[in-house]
Amino acid sequence: MDSDTIYDPQEDSYLLEECVKKYSRGKVLDMGCGSGIQGIAALNRKEVSNVVFVDINSKALEYSKDHIPEHISKTGKKISFIKSNLFSKISKKDKFDTIIFNPPYLPEDEFDEEKLITTGGKEGHEIILKFLEDSKEYLSIDGQILLLFSSLSQKGEIDAKIKELGFDKNLAAKKGLFMEQLYVYLLKSHNENIIKGHRGIVEVRTMQIKNKKTGNKNVKVAIKRSLTEHYDAKGEAKFLSILNKKGIGPRLIKLDEKNNTITMEYVDGLRILDYFERNETMKKEIIEAISKVLEQLFVMDKLGINKLEMTNPYKHIIIHFDEESKKSIAEINPVMIDFERCIYTQKPKNVTQFIQFLTRGKLDSILRNKGIEVDTAKLLDIAKNYKNAIKKEDIANILRCIR
Repeated sequence: MDSDTIYDPQEDSYLLEECVKKYSRGKVLDMGCGSGIQGIAALNRKEVSNVVFVDINSKALEYSKDHIPEHISKTGKKISFIKSNLFSKISKKDKFDTIIFNPPYLPEDEFDEEKLITTGGKEGHEIILKFLEDSKEYLSIDGQILLLFSSLSQKGEIDAKIKELGFDKNLAAKKGLFMEQLYVYLLKSHNENIIKGHRGIVEVRTMQIKNKKTGNKNVKVAIKRSLTEHYDAKGEAKFLSILNKKGIGPRLIKLDEKNNTITMEYVDGLRILDYFERNETMKKEIIEAISKVLEQLFVMDKLGINKLEMTNPYKHIIIHFDEESKKSIAEINPVMIDFERCIYTQKPKNVTQFIQFLTRGKLDSILRNKGIEVDTAKLLDIAKNYKNAIKKEDIANILRCIR
């Protein structure tokens, strides 16, 4: 069903456009593209790789195509056009990082001659609710939706549907008009099994792993994929495969170069400072954990592998321990994660950076509360000597400063 009328950008269009300029990223779907204002704004973002323009009206698609600026068409970004009633003609294999929708949102009006571009259903929100119900199947793991609607669309009904579907909701923008209020929501699927980092995003799931000795076994795994163009799965897998032989890092299961992902055994536990702060964690357990971390860092220094994050390793060291036997220090196992920034160097700094961490205020306060004294002056002297010559006995000297 085509209309000769294409929705000219209005206040709602410009309000949503500002949010698109701020938040859009990755692979973008411009649903109900109309004049193409939102998709074109997304194409101007360096964080956007390609845009799919979708509309039920073929004339709107033609108009959008004809009005894409020449400088954008020369960037090499992939641009495509699909005639579709919402997601009806979109393949479920396609996953989008950003879906933009400025829907028809007015209640039905029998005198409206352009219902296709203005009317969202009898109450004004029916198209929006249908869109929300279908959208989850088309979002990537870290996908997001930019949705505009009006107070005339019955905001309460839309909020209820968003809550029912389990979206995390943020109000990205709003604007008051004479007879209505406009809202732009930034929606994300709530998923406790998704962990987002600076360069990569991790999905936690259970996978059956084959083992020649024990047979098939269900294992909790972490699948890490690129969040930005800077993440190098092959590089991280290279260092993991080397360090795994030394008992360092989560066990590497698989590298998928085509999709720039790695699959690792998931490390369940607490971040290092959270573990130290637990009421149940005893002094001897903290010292044992520090000792095991230092041993791993020493091995990395000897290999000439620098991890780069040891001055603030809060997110990079997980204390994996047996909850049922937490009083047994033999079960405490610090596991370092995130090796994406590793480099080879003739002057590795893993141990010396960790010494800086041990002498900083927040950790020092935690250790004092546990009855542990840190001789900062001696630690800094050890660090100076260690820089000149990496010696195993310095690890024992460091531990003598933490009592």
